[in-house]
This record gives sequence, C-alpha cells and structure tokens, in this order.
Amino acid sequence: MTFQQLIKQGIPNELPAAKPYPLDANRAPKRKDILSKEEKQLAIRNALRYFPKAWHGELATEFAQELKDFGRIYMYRFKPEYALKARSISDYPAKCQQAAAIMLMIDNNLDPAVAQHPEELITYGGNGGVFQNWAQYRLTMQYLSEMQSDQTLHMYSGHPMGLFPSS
Repeated sequence: MTFQQLIKQGIPNELPAAKPYPLDANRAPKRKDILSKEEKQLAIRNALRYFPKAWHGELATEFAQELKDFGRIYMYRFKPEYALKARSISDYPAKCQQAAAIMLMIDNNLDPAVAQHPEELITYGGNGGVFQNWAQYRLTMQYLSEMQSDQTLHMYSGHPMGLFPSS
C-alpha cells in the first residue's frame, strides 16, 4: 500500500504482526505502577474499544504486558510502517489544505529527529504526548484525510471523536 492508502485506511483490516521494541530507540521513562488491578483491567478494556472483538484475546494479553512493562498501553504493533517525518503538503491525502497541514505538523512532531521519545508519541518535556497510543494516531490521520474545509475534527483526551460541521 502507498503512504496515502495507509493514511486513509486508519486501523488496518487485518491484525498486524506484533513488533519488538526497537533496541536503538530513545526510551521514555517507565510510568509508575499506581493503578489498581481494576483500573488496569479498565485501561485494557478501553484500549480494546478501537479493535474488532476477534482481536481482543490476543491484544488484551499484549496490552496487559505493555502496561506492566511501560506503565502505559502504546499499542506498538499499530505504529505505521512508513517513516514518520514531515513530507510535502501535497503528499498527504487530504480534501483541504488545512487538514494536510495538520497531518504534516503531526508527522513532523513525531519525526525521530524531532521528538524526544517518538515510539511513545512523546514530542517534548518527557510527557508532551501527541496521542496516548498508535490507534489514536491512525484514526486521527484517517479523519484528517476525510475532513473538508467546513468540518472540524473533535478530539477528547487524544481520542478522535469524529468530524462535525463547522464554520
């Protein structure tokens, strides 16, 4: 698939293979283990809402391990295969230039040459996260590829809620 097709796809139709964490990555500090057992279960259930139920068994185990290892669920398997970097604005599959500009800025902020901890979606200051996880990145880019100049992308705590009419 091309870069533009991958952006438009959002969450893949098939479960991508699990990926090992890159050994040469600038790792973010592990978050403190402060969640109760119930809160951890809720975090996993919330993370699974992005995916088909058929994937939940495999992903729940993986997300529980990420929560244990890193203190957060980053969904590493869903990190795009393409290089995260600012491209020419015309390379982005957008219906309006404003949406393409936002896509460009997001990718620029996650460029490993720019971001502090790009694998964890942290751009600056140790906790300046662009998104909480890679599913949010994928869905946001997909929505932006569909957004028209008379629409607004509504976000709540990094979660893309959808496109809405706007002036």
